[in-house]
Amino acid sequence: MRIIETTDVDVLARLNRYVHEPHVRQQPHHFKPYDVDAVRAFFTKIAGEALYQFLVLEVEDEAIGYAWIEYVRRAESAFKFADAKVRVHHLCIMDTKQQNGYGRLLLEDIERRAREQGIHKVELDYWMSNDGVDVFYERIGFEKTRQVVAKSLDY
Repeated sequence: MRIIETTDVDVLARLNRYVHEPHVRQQPHHFKPYDVDAVRAFFTKIAGEALYQFLVLEVEDEAIGYAWIEYVRRAESAFKFADAKVRVHHLCIMDTKQQNGYGRLLLEDIERRAREQGIHKVELDYWMSNDGVDVFYERIGFEKTRQVVAKSLDY
């Protein structure tokens, strides 16, 4: 098992299906159907930017998951102190490989990378309709720090 940095948009686009399709099922009015070509084009635009990192988890030379992270550094303002964090945009493990500790390993690697950069916070969000994921994140030390609410308006 190894975790490597990558800009291989073909691997990322293929694996993205495992994180995107459940979102489409849970929030069909919000998420577009999975389109590997559109996803590949999107990742092509941002892969290689210093702001982002893509980490691929390989088991026996097979890519089974990935994480898309962003290094966010904000200057002090009149309202907030300066801060830095690693923002996890995607955390994805193939369906058939879930429940084996691979998500935890990816997050531990992200935490290590954050510490190496002097960053002391890792942040992510998830949809409330994503059953069970809250238990996973709480079990590995994530705390709920903010709640977002939404109201859909009739057209």
